[in-house]
Amino acid sequence: MNKHPLNPITEQHIADYRRDGVVCLRQMFDAGWVALLREAAAEVVKRPGDFGMTGPSHGSMTSVAFLWRKSGAFRDFIQNSPAGEIIGRVIGADTIQMFHDHLFHKPAGSPQVMPWHADHLWPFTGSMVPNLWVALSPVNRENGRIEFVAGYHDFCQRTGSRFGPAGDGTFRFPDFEAERNNPAFPFCFVTWDLEPGDAVLFHVDIPHYSKGNESPTLDRTGLAIRVIGDDSYWCPREGLTKVPGLDLLSQPEGVHPPPSEFLPVIWHRPAGEPRAFIRRTDTAA
Repeated sequence: MNKHPLNPITEQHIADYRRDGVVCLRQMFDAGWVALLREAAAEVVKRPGDFGMTGPSHGSMTSVAFLWRKSGAFRDFIQNSPAGEIIGRVIGADTIQMFHDHLFHKPAGSPQVMPWHADHLWPFTGSMVPNLWVALSPVNRENGRIEFVAGYHDFCQRTGSRFGPAGDGTFRFPDFEAERNNPAFPFCFVTWDLEPGDAVLFHVDIPHYSKGNESPTLDRTGLAIRVIGDDSYWCPREGLTKVPGLDLLSQPEGVHPPPSEFLPVIWHRPAGEPRAFIRRTDTAA
């Protein structure tokens, strides 16, 4: 099974991610990884509570997180696949630390809708808190591919617009469904059909959505990998998603989390390459 991306990370990938907050990465993982994860995912669907923590969307679809905390296929994938390298090279990080994974299995006929949202509830500030969503099944318009509002992450970053405890409590997304056919809307909607081994990398602040699975036969399965890069700093607030094993409220605000059992480094930029990130010297949030 491949330890480095099957296909190169290009300057176009990097530019697209910077501009849009999302990029499609074709065939990054080989058939061995896909087969291993598909088999493991099938076991999670049968016995979700044995593998991790069920998420708020668990119900008519399987939604289980922190699978990587236990030995087995998901931890093997985090430690030995090219996931960390892929993320680090696209976002311009020198170090990638793991903190969260999440299996989504939306069976054929599932009415489960993931409404428009952004991943604002992670306990970190900064721009390097991305999500790598790896397709383990074909994904298409019928069975619930993910849609994004390209470029909206930049608005959120520039204006400091975040939901909930990490924001000012007043920020709300516009009605994106109402904006779909509005020629004056300054952002565009993007989505991709995916094949197993493809992935989509997206920014913590980009709005995304998926409808129910309208296919009578085709399940939709994907594994989301959530990590932090160099430009990520603790945001200890009540109501933000916790990292099990760590006391969130005791973490120092505005400080980059050191590597630990619960936030391990899964990729370093090789020593022979120039550094991509220059760490700031202050500790302001």
